[in-house]
Amino acid sequence: MRSGVLKLLLPLFLLIFTAQVEAQQPGDATAATMVVPGSLQDIVRKPLVLRGTLGGDKIQLSLRPKVDEDGLEGQYFVFGQGSQILLAGEVDQNDLVMEESHNGKDVSGQWEGSFKNGVLSGTWSTLDGSVTKPFSLKAGVQ
Repeated sequence: MRSGVLKLLLPLFLLIFTAQVEAQQPGDATAATMVVPGSLQDIVRKPLVLRGTLGGDKIQLSLRPKVDEDGLEGQYFVFGQGSQILLAGEVDQNDLVMEESHNGKDVSGQWEGSFKNGVLSGTWSTLDGSVTKPFSLKAGVQ
């Protein structure tokens, strides 16, 4: 009788084990494994790394809450270029406004965007508004 029960339980055990192993396999994020975050304001309470595009350039942007005041700070870089550009700004629910600076003193550009369906997108512009570029960013691997 014992061997009959084992013959019935073994396929069930193997099926469960196989399903658990497949669920743990690395690969592309799917709807089943992705965590859809809340508002951007909730997300940026911790350091955050975003990757995507600014115009035709691929970039990585890092944000973190300011230590002793409201708002955000961070930096970004263009892949293939060595310099980091400083950022400071604020978030209101899902809307973002930031200024950038190449030297830490003078504002060289502005970012305005919104967060929807896990994507932060909007427009970057020079300080005088003469040049604009679209941006699109998603949370990346830190």
